[in-house]
Amino acid sequence: MSDHTPTPPPIAEVDLHAFLDGELPDERARVVEAAILADPALAERLAGYEADKAMMRRLYGPLIDRPVPRHLVDLAQSAATEPVRPWADWRRLGAVAAVVLLLVGGGGYLALRPAADVVQLALAAREVPAAVPADLAPYNAALSRIVALNIKVPDLARAGYRLAGVKVAGDAATVAYRDADDRLFTLYLRRSDGTVRFDQFKRDKLRVCVWQDDQLSMVMAGEMSAAVMQKLASMAYLGLTATT
Repeated sequence: MSDHTPTPPPIAEVDLHAFLDGELPDERARVVEAAILADPALAERLAGYEADKAMMRRLYGPLIDRPVPRHLVDLAQSAATEPVRPWADWRRLGAVAAVVLLLVGGGGYLALRPAADVVQLALAAREVPAAVPADLAPYNAALSRIVALNIKVPDLARAGYRLAGVKVAGDAATVAYRDADDRLFTLYLRRSDGTVRFDQFKRDKLRVCVWQDDQLSMVMAGEMSAAVMQKLASMAYLGLTATT
C-alpha cells in the first residue's frame, strides 16, 4: 500500500467566508490562503465577499445599538415553543431567526424573499434616455428629493461602466450604465416602505439585486455574474453618498 498525503478538499464558499471571518482552523486557513494566493479568480471572489461585508456593516451597523422590535422578539419566542411543522413553516421560522440574529448580533447576510413589487417596477422602468445629461446637479437634487436623503448619481467608471442616462419619473428614478460590450446595467431608486431587504437572484437572463434599508430602496439589474453584481452593488451604494 502506498503512503501518500491526502489531498485537501477543494475550496468551498463556506471556506472563503470562514477565512474572511477568521474562523477556520489554522491548518485549513493555511490551505485556503495558499489557494487564494495561487488563484486570481479565487482572490477576486474573496475580495467581493470582503466588499459585501463592509457594505453590510455600513448598512446595518447602526441597528446593533437599537433594541430588537417587540413583535420580532414575540414571534421568535412563540416560534421556539411551537411543535415542528412542515417545510413552509420551517422557512418562515428561519427568516424570523435571521432577522433577529441580524438585529441582535449585527452580522451575517439578510436574504429574504424577492421584493416582487419593487422588482417589477424597476424592470418596467429599465430603459435608457436619449442622451447623458451634461449637468448632473438637477438629477442629484431630484434623487435626493425622491428618497429624502442627500445622494447623487454614482460613478461606476472604476468598474468599467459608463453613465448612459438618468430618468426621473414621479417618485422614482432610473440611472442607466453601459459596459465596454454595451451591456446595460440599471439602478432603480425610490423611497423605501421601511422594510429591510437584501437579496440577489436571476430573472430570466438578468441578475437582479434588491438592496433596501429603512429609507432607501435600490434595485439593480444587468446581465452579469453574481460576483460582478456584488461588486457593482457595493460601488453603487457607496457611490450614492461619496464626496467629490
